[in-house]
Amino acid sequence: MENVQNNRLKEPVGRIMDKIGKLYQASLRAELNHLDIDRSFYPLLLIESRNGMTQQELARELSCDKVQVVRIIDYLSKHSYVQRIQNQTDKRKYELTITEKARLLIPEIRKVIDNTSAIAFKGLSEKQVDELYSILNVLEINLL
Repeated sequence: MENVQNNRLKEPVGRIMDKIGKLYQASLRAELNHLDIDRSFYPLLLIESRNGMTQQELARELSCDKVQVVRIIDYLSKHSYVQRIQNQTDKRKYELTITEKARLLIPEIRKVIDNTSAIAFKGLSEKQVDELYSILNVLEINLL
């Protein structure tokens, strides 16, 4: 057992976080597979939490390029979760808002995220979870 842990420690931290992220997303998709939302849960929650945002703001929040955001928003728009409203003063900008369909599903999405997080954090104290978030924040800042 100790040898397995030593090998894991030598694995790059980015690889470990990537594997955990994939497992977490797979769990979310399995629980929410009855929704036609694919894996765009978090962008939807971001838009809802801000009472709307531009595509540029969403790209910044997701740390992805504008092309990826357009694909995400195209998908969410096609499935009636998000609306694009063109900015009247700057025709290049679009304000993103969630639809009533999305608003009705958000409590379920939040519940599944909470349950998945509870499973992931099983065996950790609240202090350890807080420390984990703090450490991840430092890693992000350092890499920026």
